[in-house]
Amino acid sequence: MTVLAPLHTSLDRVEVEVQNSSQLDDALNGAVENIKDAAIAQPVGILVTRTRPGIYTVQIHQAVPFGLIRQQHQPPGEGPDA
Repeated sequence: MTVLAPLHTSLDRVEVEVQNSSQLDDALNGAVENIKDAAIAQPVGILVTRTRPGIYTVQIHQAVPFGLIRQQHQPPGEGPDA
């Protein structure tokens, strides 16, 4: 399992890379734990986005109600790397 460095210096976003699906739950749970305090402080929820196969972004997000975690899939050709 590889947890990549946050995309910026705040603790509200983590990018996670996994090599296989058996690592996914532990990796995402760890990322959520890393940003949970920031979500509580806002207070907002957490959004998990699958950006590419094996790559996920976990971030606090105002569109997610406090106390919830939502998941989404980013279609190819969308997002910041498009």
